[in-house]
Amino acid sequence: MKAIKAAWVIVSADDVRRSAAVLIDGARVADVVPWEQIPADCEVLDRSTAIVHPGFVNAHEHQYGLLSHGIPQVGEVVDFDSFLRAYWWPAIEDRIRREQVLVTSQASMAEMIRAGITAFCDCLEGPLTDEDTLIAQGEAIEAAGMRAIVSLESSERVDAANGARCLAMNAAAVDHFAARGGLVRGAICTHTTFTCPQAMIARAAELAAERNAILQFHLSESKYEGEWTAAHLGRTPVSIYEEAGALGPNTLAAQVVKTTPAELEVLLAHGVKTAHLPISNCEVGGGVAPVPRMLEMGFHTALGTDGYINDFYQVMRAACLIHKAWAENTVVMPAREVFRMATAYGAEAMHLDGVGTLEPGMQADLVVYEDAQFTPVAEHNIFDQLVIFGNSNNVRDVYVAGRAILDDDILSTIDEERAFAELRACADAFWKGMGA
Repeated sequence: MKAIKAAWVIVSADDVRRSAAVLIDGARVADVVPWEQIPADCEVLDRSTAIVHPGFVNAHEHQYGLLSHGIPQVGEVVDFDSFLRAYWWPAIEDRIRREQVLVTSQASMAEMIRAGITAFCDCLEGPLTDEDTLIAQGEAIEAAGMRAIVSLESSERVDAANGARCLAMNAAAVDHFAARGGLVRGAICTHTTFTCPQAMIARAAELAAERNAILQFHLSESKYEGEWTAAHLGRTPVSIYEEAGALGPNTLAAQVVKTTPAELEVLLAHGVKTAHLPISNCEVGGGVAPVPRMLEMGFHTALGTDGYINDFYQVMRAACLIHKAWAENTVVMPAREVFRMATAYGAEAMHLDGVGTLEPGMQADLVVYEDAQFTPVAEHNIFDQLVIFGNSNNVRDVYVAGRAILDDDILSTIDEERAFAELRACADAFWKGMGA
């Protein structure tokens, strides 16, 4: 058995212990005990000046998104529709292949691990990618020791045959990783109601139900989707998903920015899980999601990065502060609740059994955060210190299922220098080909 001795152990958002140790037996947490109760036969990792907390769960990620950091713009972009049709789809998504996915996967994992992320739900946007891309991506993730869901965004924007092909690739990935029984799973993924006919959404829901898999999609990232469905179909996006049989406890809806109060009631009634992406919502100008209201309604909304800023301390800070400014109310989005969104609610959204807290019997997915805060950490301020003032540079160790994948500030499963060198070369070549 191993003991990680810490100044503070955050067992959960409701349980904080001072001068405590996490006891790890294999892949699981055996107990959390005071220092003086550490068993004599334990191997002790002395992190007695640090905070140990559950690993973060990134409930919506685009690993390939690293290629877009600083990318040049081509085409004439005047609104969301032209952004997609004149720029993002032809210049980026349609050019993504297996090679770019594997390169960005290594680099983004290195970035996420250093930010305390132990699990993520990925959505690859590359309808023309190679047939084996999802399998290769998932196996690379598993080798790096992270928990993940892999999926390929499916739609009929290329054509109906491509939509069916992408759904089949999702189903194959679900089956492949279910048979392996490891850290990685597959999911069924569609795009939006303005690129997926209702019949396709219904087929996706059937594939997910047959496999007891997650069905994920983007929902009302901006006003565009609701306006499009109203103008072309005379309906709301949520009503389309409901009629297609696509809403349920296994549904994960990302964004949920411009969803109406009535639509939120429908989502809640069906037990739909939601993911909030505060920083990327700012970047695309989509708006501010009604997360405080959603939490009050009973949603267990998770946090995600959208492949934009993968530092979860920055994401938590944004989620905490943006809503205070929007509501002109300092009481909304307390740091403790944001931390819960980043951990337990994320695990719930991804259906990760035994993940999200450090209670006995749970998976030993945890972060050792060295206390380098400018002011003293205390029980009354520990969540403020991490959520508002946290810094990923202070992450010293990261464990997944009891295995150290960041060990005393050294990545043990990824060649970090090589990963980022390959990313730079890949991005350089990708950008040069954008006008082709």
